[in-house]
Amino acid sequence: MRILLATDGSDGALAAASFVASNFPEDAEITLITVLRNPTEYFPDAAIAYNETVWRDESAKYAQEVFASTRRALGGRAVAHEIFREGVPHAVLTEAAKNYDLVVVGKRRKPSLAKLVLGSVSQQLAHYLTVPLLIV
Repeated sequence: MRILLATDGSDGALAAASFVASNFPEDAEITLITVLRNPTEYFPDAAIAYNETVWRDESAKYAQEVFASTRRALGGRAVAHEIFREGVPHAVLTEAAKNYDLVVVGKRRKPSLAKLVLGSVSQQLAHYLTVPLLIV
């Protein structure tokens, strides 16, 4: 079984990693993926002060920290691949998921109004994925 474990280092994502470690066979192939959005998507006026090289370097460092915390939550389980991408999370994850048997994500606790207005990555994945999705 090939598992794509989406992680952002949040409590929900780490709980999902622990769940995978405890509930799936040792021979399951686990790939970690984290997706970050470019800050100019949120703050278009920030493009003036935006340094793409610095952002990419800092994002890569952050991704490595996220992967390290997720590996710890996996409790020593082998990780086949670590994927870091920039983009819209649900879109990147939907595309990446085509090569996996299962996508696992952690549930985030957003205030009701924010969830109503913004939705959530897990809700979007449930709508767009063509492979099974497990929300922990």
